[in-house]
Amino acid sequence: MDYFYLFLIAGLGLVFVILQFDKQQRRRVDLLLKNANDVQPLLMQRSMDQKLSRINTELSVNAFHANTGKELEASLKQITVDYNAGKISLSVYNNKLGELVEKLGNK
Repeated sequence: MDYFYLFLIAGLGLVFVILQFDKQQRRRVDLLLKNANDVQPLLMQRSMDQKLSRINTELSVNAFHANTGKELEASLKQITVDYNAGKISLSVYNNKLGELVEKLGNK
């Protein structure tokens, strides 16, 4: 019976240590999430940069028909102005850039 109480006390101590560690880790994660709340998703940002680079390269290298090239440039400018002004979100901006890349691929 002495071993029972020994294991009971040791088990309660172990549970207490685990709960304290869990509480500490939760505080760290909450602090990290609070600090990273306004950081843009890095992979989406990288994808967006690649799309912008491809669009700009295609527009400068290939001389499209006068109307098509001007339309794409105007569309790119409008999308960029809207994003910089905060009118559209990062995901919408990324999707619209993807549509422009598709238009460039179809021409």
